[in-house]
Amino acid sequence: MNRILIIGGYGHVGQKIARRLIAAGKSVTIAGRDAGKAAAAAKRLGCQGALDLSRPESWEGPLAGAEVVICCLDTESADFAGAVLSRGLAYLDISATDQVLRRIEALDGLAQEKGGLAVLSVGLAPGLTNLLVREARERCPEATRFRIGVLLGLGDSHGPAAIDWTLGSLAPLGRGDIQPLRFGRDRRAQPTIPFDFADQHSLMRRGYRRVETRLALASPLIASWSLRLLAWMAGRPGLRKALAASMPYLRVGSDRTALVVEAFTADGSAPALRLTLEGRQEAEVTALVAAEVALRLPQLSARGVRHLDELLRYDDLRPVLAGEGIAREGRG
Repeated sequence: MNRILIIGGYGHVGQKIARRLIAAGKSVTIAGRDAGKAAAAAKRLGCQGALDLSRPESWEGPLAGAEVVICCLDTESADFAGAVLSRGLAYLDISATDQVLRRIEALDGLAQEKGGLAVLSVGLAPGLTNLLVREARERCPEATRFRIGVLLGLGDSHGPAAIDWTLGSLAPLGRGDIQPLRFGRDRRAQPTIPFDFADQHSLMRRGYRRVETRLALASPLIASWSLRLLAWMAGRPGLRKALAASMPYLRVGSDRTALVVEAFTADGSAPALRLTLEGRQEAEVTALVAAEVALRLPQLSARGVRHLDELLRYDDLRPVLAGEGIAREGRG
């Protein structure tokens, strides 16, 4: 498996994935909606640039020379994923948008018929969050509820698409929506809000009991009142646009990223099990997971459309994660 096509490979995360795969000796092609950006990124990375996602007639050549396709942007339909799977190829998607993943899930029959494999929920959240929930259920089978916490650092570097997606996913906050949640070994809990990462939805569709995902932002600027203000501003188009333009320059805080998964039983208000993960630079973690999964594809015999937690356990990725300073702990 040497020929890999990255859709959105000129983006913030896409370029990081490309660098990792090129360093692993793979042949990478960069593509996306903007052919000019794809060509420029390919030149910087020393790989090829091709394919206009908006023109299906441009797909045939690049797909004919690919074995794996990694999608790093939210597609408006499942047409491209269907074109990949109808050729019996492997398709990885790092989208955190449940609507996107639902459309690809509907291609399971096609993928199985043609011998293709689509791997969804590849990244930090969804991705590592799914693996931690799987482990939590295996270690605490009596759990009736799982709570996922995702901490992103405002001092980290986030791409324009990720910033816009995050702001667009912020919902108005009601009474009780802001709840404290402790990450790692922190003594103080962080204020968290409900957030529409795809992990909670895909896990419940596949038989998990109640799952919720919450978001925290690591920065001295963030408190309960500023979270409410941020959600209010994100709900107004003009203010949201101004926020999206200014946030790359408001990197106040650390580049820390962290996860926590708590498992609750029916008779307990405190978690029966708590798993945590600590790392740096969310985009790098997502790129690491995506690249590692792409490199492992020849070892996977599955066909159809599968989420990451249906194919791997956290322990399968533990060595490569630990090698880049990403640590996991469990209590309970």
